[in-house]
Amino acid sequence: KDKKGSCNLSRVDSTTCLFPVEEKAVEYYFASDASAVIEHTNRVIFLEDDDVAAVVDGRLSIHRIKRTAGDHPGRAVQTLQMELQQIMKGNFSSFMQKEIFEQPESVVNTMRGRVNFDDYTVNLGGLKDHIKEIQRCRRLILIACGTSYHAGVAVSAGLWGLGRA
Repeated sequence: KDKKGSCNLSRVDSTTCLFPVEEKAVEYYFASDASAVIEHTNRVIFLEDDDVAAVVDGRLSIHRIKRTAGDHPGRAVQTLQMELQQIMKGNFSSFMQKEIFEQPESVVNTMRGRVNFDDYTVNLGGLKDHIKEIQRCRRLILIACGTSYHAGVAVSAGLWGLGRA
């Protein structure tokens, strides 16, 4: 963003590279959730499955790992309509208390569409398409903090077993 807080980006139609107009300084924030950056900016680009983003020489490039016919490589800059207070701790005394009370909803949302209680099966749709690539890996590095760290620790044993299968 420039000193006035605005950010102008231009996209070259033949590529997925975004770069600043008029050589103004631009800051890029990468986060897994919009709530992590809302206090810094309300303008975001959401990555989709199989997208990889990189910033080289001040230019943001978004690449697709797998392309299919009809895929549009461009990503629009979107303006978030949420306020910082919407993601803050609200009426809870701490973020930990908020997270504890949100756990039941989080667990249900995590299982939605993945767990079939009728036949006791679990469908890991995002993972099954990549099993061959995972099995070819010599090592996997999981990087995370907080709750995501614990999720990474929990899944690492399963990935290790999958890689050895």
